[in-house]
Amino acid sequence: MPEPVNPPFDFDNPPWIKNYDEGVVFKVDVPRILLHNMLKDVAEKYPDRPAVTFYGKSITYRELWREVLRVADGLKKIGLGEDGCMVLILPNVPHYIILSFAAFTLGAKACLFNPLWSAYQVEDELAKIDPDIIIVQDILAEKYESVLKDRKNVYQAFLGDYATIGFKFKVSIGRMLGKLPRPSKLFKPYRELVSNETLDKIYDGNPAETVAALLYTGGTTGTPKAVMLTHLNIMANIIYQKIWFHRQEGVDRVLGLLPFFHAYGFGSIMGLSLHIAANLVLQLRFDPEEFVDTIIKERITLIPGAPTIYLMLLKHIPREKLEKMRGLPEICFSGAAPLPVEIIRRWEDITGCRIVEGYGLTETSPVVAANPIYGKRKHGSIGLPMPNTLLAIADLVDPKPVDGQGELVVSGLQVMKGYYNMPEENKLAFFDCCGKRWFRTGDIGYMDEEGYFYIVDRKKDIIKYKGHSVYPRYIEEILYKHECVAEVAVIGIPDPEAGENIKAVVSLKPECRGKLSEEELKEWSKQYLGAHEYPRIIEFVDELPKSPAGKILRRVVRERELEKLK
Repeated sequence: MPEPVNPPFDFDNPPWIKNYDEGVVFKVDVPRILLHNMLKDVAEKYPDRPAVTFYGKSITYRELWREVLRVADGLKKIGLGEDGCMVLILPNVPHYIILSFAAFTLGAKACLFNPLWSAYQVEDELAKIDPDIIIVQDILAEKYESVLKDRKNVYQAFLGDYATIGFKFKVSIGRMLGKLPRPSKLFKPYRELVSNETLDKIYDGNPAETVAALLYTGGTTGTPKAVMLTHLNIMANIIYQKIWFHRQEGVDRVLGLLPFFHAYGFGSIMGLSLHIAANLVLQLRFDPEEFVDTIIKERITLIPGAPTIYLMLLKHIPREKLEKMRGLPEICFSGAAPLPVEIIRRWEDITGCRIVEGYGLTETSPVVAANPIYGKRKHGSIGLPMPNTLLAIADLVDPKPVDGQGELVVSGLQVMKGYYNMPEENKLAFFDCCGKRWFRTGDIGYMDEEGYFYIVDRKKDIIKYKGHSVYPRYIEEILYKHECVAEVAVIGIPDPEAGENIKAVVSLKPECRGKLSEEELKEWSKQYLGAHEYPRIIEFVDELPKSPAGKILRRVVRERELEKLK
C-alpha cells in the first residue's frame, strides 16, 4: 500500500482560502521596512492627524515623530545604541510608544516587562538581560525601588508628562489622598531624556534580523521566556491584520486598553493603529463605565478586546447604556481566550458590533488565525489562517503535517526569531518539514473540511486568568518556597468573569497543620507573584493524588475539582 500523501493539503492552494472575505488574498507582499521608518512615512503623510489621545490630550503624528527623534537623541547620549536593550515597566501611556520607537531608531530593542510582576520577578529577569536603561512608571517606582535602586540609568515616567492640566490635578489629588503611590526620589525624571535636538542618523539595518522587542511568555516549565520579535515579524502581523480587518488609512479611532507589554497590545493595537494612521485612545485601566463612556465620547470605531471585558460589560453596564454604542464600533475583536457563544450573541444583539474571534501567541507577533469579518463565522473555531500563514496539524511523535487531531503548528513571517538566550528551548520549539520551518504552538486541535481550525486541549498546562497566561508550575515553585508547604498542585477552575480562576491545592507539613491558614499563605505568595498570578483560592488537603512513580497528578486534582463544581 502506498504511503499517505504528506502534507495533507497543497501549501500553495490551501483549503481555507475559498472562505476568505472578498478582497482578502492568501499571498501578500510584506514591505521589508523597519518599524520606525513605517512611523516616519505615516507622519509625513498624515502630519496633522491625531496619533495618540491620553485622557483629553492629543498628540499629532508630526508631534509624535518629532518627540521620538528627540527622545532617541537623549537615549543615544546616555549610551543606548545598536543591539542595546531598554526595559519598559509601564502601563499604556504615551511614553510607551515614544520610547519603543526611539529605541528602534537606534537599532536597540524594547524589553517589555509586565508591570504586574513582583519585585522578585523583575529582579530575576533583569539579571538575565542586563539592560542599558530602565524606564519605570512613577506609580510603580515605589514597588520596584528595592531592586532598581542600584541599577544604572533608571528613569521615571510621570503620568502628567503628556497630559492636560486637569488630569495632572487629579493625579496630584490622588497622591494627596493616598490613592496613588508617590514617585520615587531615587530615579531621574523621564523629561531629562527629551533632548533639545533630534537624532541625526537613523538606524538602517535588516528588518528580518533586527530584533525590535523582547516580550515575555511562559514555557513548559512556567518560567518566563523572552521572545525575540524582529521588525519583519511585527510588520508582517500588521499587514495581515490590515488586510483581514479591511482597514483604511486615516479613518479609525482605536481603543488602546489591552496592555502593550502583551503581543496583542504591542502588535495588534499599537502597531496596527500607527500603520493605518488611526487615532489611538489610551486607557490606563479597565473600568466598565469609563470604557463605554470613552467609546461614545471618542466615537471609537475599532475595539480590540478580550473575553473578560465583554463579560464584565454585559454584567455591570445597563442595556440602555450599551445600546448607545450602536452604530459606533464597526468591529469588536476578541482574543487571549475562548469567548462563550452566548456572550457573542448577547453583545451583538445589544450593541450591533460584530465580534470576531482570533488566535495567536506571543511567539507569532501575535495573530495566526481569525474568523472572517463579513463571511462565515464558526463559533468554537479559531477561524482561518492569516494571509501568508500556514497552519497544520502535526503528528505528536514524529512531527509532520497529518490529517486528524494533533499539535497545531504554524509557519509564516510573523513567527518569532526565537527565545532569547535559550538554545535548548529553541530546539524544542521548531522543526523543519516539507521545506518549511514550523513552530509548535503546544495546542492540540484539528482542521475541518473547509479549512477552519479548532483547539480541543492545551499541551502546555496554562491557566487563562482574565486573558493573562498563568503558568501552574511557576506558581507551584513559588509556593514550595514556603517552609510549611509539603506538596502543591495549581489548577485553573472555570469562572464566569475571569475565564479561569487560580486555585492551589496544598498539603502542609505535619508540624504546620493548624498553625497556618489558607489566607495567610495567599498573602505570603503575593510578595513573589504578580497580581495576575497569585492563587485566589487555596485549599488544604491531607494528601495529593500521585502516580505509581510518585508524580503529583494535576489532571486528577482538576477532575476532582470539576466534579465538586458540578
